[in-house]
Amino acid sequence: MDAKKDELRFDRRRFFTTAGVGITLPMLPSLLWSPNASAATCAPIKRFMFYHFPNGHYMQEHIPTGAGATWGLPSTMPTWAPYKQDITFITGLENQQRRRVTGDHALGAGALLTARMPIANSQQMSMSVDQIIADAQAGCKGLASLQLGTGNGGPTDSFGTFFTRNISWRSTSTKNADGTMSFPVGAGTPLGKIIDAQTAFNKLFMGTSPTASSGDAQMRMALRKSVLDSILPYQASLKPKLNTADSAKLDQLFTGIRSLEMQLQNAPAPGSCTPPTLPGPAKNPTDKNGLTGTDYLAQGDFMHSLIAVAFQCDITRVITFMLGDAVTSRNYSFVPAVAAAGVAAGGATSDHQSSHYAGSATLQEVYHQISLYKMIWISTFVQKMKAAIDADGHDMLYNSAIVVSSEIGDGNRHNHDNLPTMVLGQLGGLIKPNRLVQYPNAVGSDYTAVKTYGDFYIQLLSLFDVKVTAFGNDGKEALAWNA
Repeated sequence: MDAKKDELRFDRRRFFTTAGVGITLPMLPSLLWSPNASAATCAPIKRFMFYHFPNGHYMQEHIPTGAGATWGLPSTMPTWAPYKQDITFITGLENQQRRRVTGDHALGAGALLTARMPIANSQQMSMSVDQIIADAQAGCKGLASLQLGTGNGGPTDSFGTFFTRNISWRSTSTKNADGTMSFPVGAGTPLGKIIDAQTAFNKLFMGTSPTASSGDAQMRMALRKSVLDSILPYQASLKPKLNTADSAKLDQLFTGIRSLEMQLQNAPAPGSCTPPTLPGPAKNPTDKNGLTGTDYLAQGDFMHSLIAVAFQCDITRVITFMLGDAVTSRNYSFVPAVAAAGVAAGGATSDHQSSHYAGSATLQEVYHQISLYKMIWISTFVQKMKAAIDADGHDMLYNSAIVVSSEIGDGNRHNHDNLPTMVLGQLGGLIKPNRLVQYPNAVGSDYTAVKTYGDFYIQLLSLFDVKVTAFGNDGKEALAWNA
């Protein structure tokens, strides 16, 4: 009799061990769309992206009409009408305008995600917002964050390439006794961006065949579901041998198994996050600013597709993308309207050169057309995010917060106030979009009523469950931009 009890005890232990192995198969969490279902920040999905475009904007026409919920898109955004309901347009934010020195582009890029005045040619910096959010979601995805761009060799200024080529920074962080976080200046590491499409693809999908991915995913799903199915029949035969307490535990176990099975069945279709077509061999840039012409267009479009798929496959939830280095002189002659305007401007069709149009009406028109084209191109990325369906049935933009801005405001003024700032998406309903939020600009040197990027980020970080009472040089209060 004792031997039978021992045998039963062994069999039961072995069963629960087997069940545990079945439930915790290495790849199973990916089918639940959250690689760590037990982590508090893993569900619902919350994604963050910063989309940087260089050399500021043609701000004369980048001014929305109306106010609040009755606002209208500026004339620089003719292709954005389908996405207006997903935009929070913010004006009047300042970021280091009061500390301007020679080196506006690098100063602005260094402060863009840190709200911190950089130190020229130094890696002393505080943590950038994207990395703070990545840390807050640690364990919820394969890659903590991803840094992408289209060029990595443009000119620099007095602050150095630490800042013209990078917007993401790792540095020190402190968790305070009251549960808030602080991010002081310390030894920082600039997170260099990937600019080659092939390299970026390999980082995300190494070993994955685009043509076989759907079939492989079906096979993996069937295998994992069959493990659960093989366990379930043992419930009826085992339960009569258990006491009341163990029987209750068994019910709880199989309730959990059934829940997992239902989530498996309701997981996104395996083909819904198929990698984009593998790019061809890397092309050597034809100038110091990276690829040009149709090669640049193809690279940018591929990076847009790669970002959307990386989000949809839940490979990462945090991405920064630089459409170009700060102070880039990329040639936009491949855009017909820019080429036509450039004829009157003596052939000038580069981004940075035309941004310094000063009193030249012809050069001003070149910059105007480049700025217009950037907005049109960025809208094609938004379209990809809207077209992709997320695990919860919403379009993917719904579960995201994408901040779009530049390192400076007006290209000709080189200012760091009234930066062109948009937040795209609803972050799963936490952000209330389709609004124009306006803050006052400084009057002379009086910044007492001015709101800053530091203030803006305090509110943004709270949406990702990061509590801060101060951020950067000037962030002192959580702005009500999402109220």
